[in-house]
Amino acid sequence: MKKAKLVKISFTVLKLTIFALAVVFVVQNIRAEENANEVWSRVSESFIDGNWWPICFALALLFLNWGLEGFKWKRLMHREYPISTLVSVKAAFAGNATGAFTPNRVGGFIGRVMYLPKDKVLIGTLNTFVGNLAQLIATVVFGVFGSGLISFQSIRMCTGEQSETASWIIGGLVGMGLIVLLHLYFYTSAWLNLFFKFKWFARYKDKFEFLSQHSKLMLAEVLFYSLLRYVVFAFQFYLTLSFFEVHMDFLTCLALVGYLYLTITLIPTFLGKLGVREGAAGLIFCAFSPSVSATTMASLLLWMVNVAIAAIIGGILTLFIKRAK
Repeated sequence: MKKAKLVKISFTVLKLTIFALAVVFVVQNIRAEENANEVWSRVSESFIDGNWWPICFALALLFLNWGLEGFKWKRLMHREYPISTLVSVKAAFAGNATGAFTPNRVGGFIGRVMYLPKDKVLIGTLNTFVGNLAQLIATVVFGVFGSGLISFQSIRMCTGEQSETASWIIGGLVGMGLIVLLHLYFYTSAWLNLFFKFKWFARYKDKFEFLSQHSKLMLAEVLFYSLLRYVVFAFQFYLTLSFFEVHMDFLTCLALVGYLYLTITLIPTFLGKLGVREGAAGLIFCAFSPSVSATTMASLLLWMVNVAIAAIIGGILTLFIKRAK
């Protein structure tokens, strides 16, 4: 009885800690941004001058964005532990809250597995990483697409001159990386069998083997949702850019967003901060922007919508999680 009470208290403390850390993360990051006050000012003014609809639309798409992420996890969990769509979406928001304050968002699985019984935690964790791999593949796919479109249409950026040879070398390396990621994603069993040849990994064969049982059709479905989620995200970026009077067609925006996030993905983790992303966005979108600050503010506003607001929502949802039995 005492043990059960102690577990309940510990779980409550964990939920409160996650909520507090999510709030601290959001507040600290917004305070650190020099453009934050200007963004808030522009958003407030939009409700007076009637230019509020891009922001409201982008905010509404937040739920589609994270809804798709939750549905990916639901599909991956279906065989081992079926969960409802509502639970999967709440888990995605909770995962965003725990991922927000951990390095490189590696803690995203924590909020999700809090919805699972203890014996399903490892399965939920591994399936989270499978979903993350699918999203990484989507990022690389759109990055390659963006790089190609930028080259063929000669879209001008302010990133400096780059030789054609260097472009081909980078493109070739990224292409080979994409092939490896796709093989790892669709042929997990081959990679697991390779690792299971080592005694240390072989001890955990029964715990990891379920990963090889995911059908290729289901994995293709999850990858499709990842690609769709990326398009939703790019459209949100398109809306925030138009709000700050950075105008272009959506296809060009999709290409530049793909190029931007491929660049962010390839740079070292310790450099992948919010400010670095804003700076990169300013350089990549500069040909279409009235000023660099307009693009950086659009990127910051999108971060506020998709990460900050979503983290607060996830933190609140975490407070109401009941430990699964």
